Amino acid sequence: MTVTVDPKVGVIFKSYEPLPAMQKYAALTEEMGMTGGFWIAEAYHWFRKYGLESRGCFTTLAAVGMATKEIPIGLGITSPYMRHPTIQANEAAALDELTGGRFIMGIGAGMVGIEYLEYDTKVMKPVPVHRESMDIMRKVWSGEAFTYKGQFYESTMPAYDRAADGLETEIPIYVGATGPYMQRLAGKESDGMLLAGLTAPHFVEYAIENMQKGAASVDRTLPDNFPVGGVILCACSEDGDKARDATRSYTGTYVINKIRNIKNDIILGGSGLPDSTWDPFRKAIAEGTEDNVTHLVTDEIMRRFTVISGDPDDCLEITQELVDSGLNLPLLEVVGASEEDNLDSIRLMGEHVVPNLKPGRSAAH
Repeated sequence: MTVTVDPKVGVIFKSYEPLPAMQKYAALTEEMGMTGGFWIAEAYHWFRKYGLESRGCFTTLAAVGMATKEIPIGLGITSPYMRHPTIQANEAAALDELTGGRFIMGIGAGMVGIEYLEYDTKVMKPVPVHRESMDIMRKVWSGEAFTYKGQFYESTMPAYDRAADGLETEIPIYVGATGPYMQRLAGKESDGMLLAGLTAPHFVEYAIENMQKGAASVDRTLPDNFPVGGVILCACSEDGDKARDATRSYTGTYVINKIRNIKNDIILGGSGLPDSTWDPFRKAIAEGTEDNVTHLVTDEIMRRFTVISGDPDDCLEITQELVDSGLNLPLLEVVGASEEDNLDSIRLMGEHVVPNLKPGRSAAH
C-alpha cells in the first residue's frame, strides 16, 4: 500500500528584506494557514551587488517570531562555518524561548556565503563539520555538562537545568543537503532535510533515495511524515506573465550558482534539459557577465525546474508535482517587484493553492 502524507507549505525570504515587511509577510503566512511556517535564509554581504542590504538572520527571525503566534519559525539555512556551534546553539535557544518552542534550526554549507571566508572545505569537509556542529548544539540544549573534542570543534560546558527554567532541551535540526553525502547525513542524524533552489521532482527523488540510504545505514526508521523541504522560487498573480517575469532573474541567479558552486550535474541534469542549455550561462561566467543572464531564462527552463510562477491554476499544478515527488514541505521563496506583489503571492497561494493540494508520497518509503 502506498503511504501518502499531507504537505505543509511554508514561506521563506532571504534576510535582505526590510524588517517591517518581513513582519507583514510572516503575519499573512500565519493568517493564510500555512502550517509549514515562516522561514528565513541567511543573506550575505555580497547581495549588495544586487542593490540589497542583508540583515542579521537571528534578529530577523526574532522580529517575525514576534509577529506570529502559532506557526513554526525556521532558519533555512545558516552555515556552521559562520559561527561556532555553541554560539549557534545559544542563538537558537533564545529564538526557541521567544517563540514558545516554535523554532526550527536549519544548517547547511552555504557555499555562496563562505566562498569569501578563509575556509578550505576540502579540509573542513561539510559532512563532519555538520555532524560535529549538530552534536555540540544538541549537547548545549540538553543542559548536561560535557566536554567535546572533535576534528574541527572543541567545547567544554558546565551543566544547567534548562528544563527547570521551562526551556526546551531538544530543538529540531534540519540539514540543507545538495550533495549525496549531505543527503545521507540528513537521513542518519537530522530531524528534516532541506533542498536548495531549482529543486525539480527528479532531484527530489534522487535526494530522498540518498536520505533513505543514510537512515538504513544506521538502522534508523524514519517516520512517514519525515520533513523533506525545498526552497522553491514563487510568484503568483492573476496575471501569469507578470508572475513568470518576476521569477526569471532569480532563476538565472540560481542557475549561475549551481554551475559555479555545485560540483555535480544532478540538479541541472534533473531538469531533463540537454547540457547545451547551460552553455550560454557558462559563457556568461567566463566573460564576467553572469549578473546579466535574465534574458537567457526561458519559460521552459523555469517550468522544468518547477519554479512556482504563473496564475493560481499554474501554481497549483506545479506545486502538486513537487508534492507528488515527495517534497512534503515546499518553502515558497516569494519574489516580486514590490511588497504589495509579495503579499499578493502569499495571499493567492494561501487561498487558491494550499487548500487544494492533494497528499503526496511519503519520503520515508
